Parts: sequence; structure tokens; C-alpha cells
Amino acid sequence: MATSGTISATTFNTRRVIDTAFRRCGIVAQKITAEMQNYARDALYLLLSDLANSKPPSWCIEKILLPMYENQPIVTLPAGTVGVLNLLYRTQTEVTGTVTTGASTYTVQFAQATQVATVGINWGIASTGLTFAVSTDGATWTTAGTDSYTAASGETVWSDISQPMPFLYFRITSVGTLTYNDIVLANNPNEIPLGVLNRDQYANQSNKIFPGRPNSYWFQRDLPMPVLNLWPAPNEAAEVAVLVCWRHRHVMDVGTLAQSIEVPQRWLEAVTAQLAVQVGRETPEADPARMQINENWAPLAMQKARDGDNDGSPSFYQPMIMYYTR
Repeated sequence: MATSGTISATTFNTRRVIDTAFRRCGIVAQKITAEMQNYARDALYLLLSDLANSKPPSWCIEKILLPMYENQPIVTLPAGTVGVLNLLYRTQTEVTGTVTTGASTYTVQFAQATQVATVGINWGIASTGLTFAVSTDGATWTTAGTDSYTAASGETVWSDISQPMPFLYFRITSVGTLTYNDIVLANNPNEIPLGVLNRDQYANQSNKIFPGRPNSYWFQRDLPMPVLNLWPAPNEAAEVAVLVCWRHRHVMDVGTLAQSIEVPQRWLEAVTAQLAVQVGRETPEADPARMQINENWAPLAMQKARDGDNDGSPSFYQPMIMYYTR
């Protein structure tokens, strides 16, 4: 039996999603105008944004590292953050060696092969892209990771090294000039979960700027970006610690028609089926009979996608409603 020999190699870009949705409404591609494409893209953006209102899509759960600053209890989360699933306070051991610097490089030679698991940079200017590399002899280098986080002068960016291994040399290379106030290389991370406060608990704290080691937080869905309200407020020691945040973020924005939408292959049918319903409601030429079929099928397709979007691990439920009921 002849088969393609490829798996998940088909490119189902935004144009194909939109064309398929209109075709399910009885409108062929030749009749799709520029205006129809525009409102279909808007409908697709709203549809993908609405996915955040139910359980987090598995591909929209990511780990980010957040810095803390002394006496600053409010930590602003990146744009697109929908919720905080886990928040942990990480302590770590700083590692040092002989430092050699250049205009765009920072190289450390250790006394013996040393593992670098986390890199922290307090920038002296606006941040630039970074590359991390390791070496056994200082001549041949292997890339260990990259960093492209955006930070302003005076802000700290933390980056984890994927699969860190002990090496004698560690180097940071900047796309532009590497101007920094401080650089920390660390290993031996130890993470402790922070407790979750509701609004009443946080509001009733008598001293919200009491300095110490943060042990709890209230997640505030603020605009333009949500924030974490830490308690106690970070002390000086917290500046060399890290907040490890597992967040639920929005699906990436809809780009050009030639680009793909950020959903896995198993979700394409559900998104296309729901988009057919959305564009059909805005298109007078849509076939009413096909619209009825779309209206019936779309919820089923979406439910199948949601039911299948899990990692197969056991689930544990802890309602924790006593704060409002006792």
C-alpha cells in the first residue's frame, strides 16, 4: 500500500482555514472578497481568544521566570497572560570563576567543570538577544541556549539553560553591546510553591509592603496586563531568587494568510467548524441549509477537541471554598 511517508507535514495555513470555512457556508474561494477575508480573520481572532475562557489549551501553558525587586510587591506579568497555574519561589547557588569580558561577550572560566542552570542579567541598557555557549577548552563552543526577553535598563532577566551539563567555560554573547549592571550564574535550584490568596485575604493584610521572603500571592486580572501581588514584599535576598511561573496564555495572534494559526493539528477541524458558523452569520450569501449543518456540528467538534486535549495524567480536585463559606 502506497502512503505519503510523512506525518504532520501538510501546511494548513490561515488562508486554507478561512477558505474551508466559507466553503462550508456554500461560498467558493473565487467569490471570497478582500472584505470577507478581513472579517473572517477578525472572527478567527475572536474565536482563538475565546479559547481562554475554558480550561487552558495544553499548548498555551508555559513556564516563565520573573525577577523580584526589593520592596516591590507588585510583579507585572507578560502580555497575554490569562491565569497563573503554579507559582514557585526558587533559591539557587551562585557559581563564580575568572571573568573575561569583551564588547559583546562575557566569559567565565571555572576552577573545575561546573554546571550553569540559570543565568540572570541586570541590564544597563535595553536588553538585546543573547546566546549562551559552553566549552571544555575555551576554543570550541557549543550553543546551550538563547534568550530574547525584552527588558529596560535596570531590569533583570532570568533564563534557564536547557539540559545543563558541567563545563569548564561558560560564555554569554550579545547581539549588540553587552552592557550590564550585574550578571549571576547559578545552579542547584530549589523551588517552593507559594500559597494563593483571594482578594479578601490580600486586602485584609494590615501591612502589604512588609518586607520578607514572599510566601503567598494574589493574582489580579488587571489591564493592560495582569499582576501578581506578593506577600510579604520581596526583601533584598529575593533579588537573587527567582519566581517560577507556569502561566496560561492566549493563543498567538492571527498573522498573515500565508502563516499558520497556533493550534495543533488535532484542533484544526474544531476551529474550522466554529469559524464556518461565525463567518456564516456575517455573510448574507451563506446557504441557510449549510448553516444549520454547521451550527449542529461545530459544538460537537469543539467538545471533541477539548476532551482530547489532556496529557493523560491523573487529576486531583481541591475546591478550597472554605474561605467564603465558613
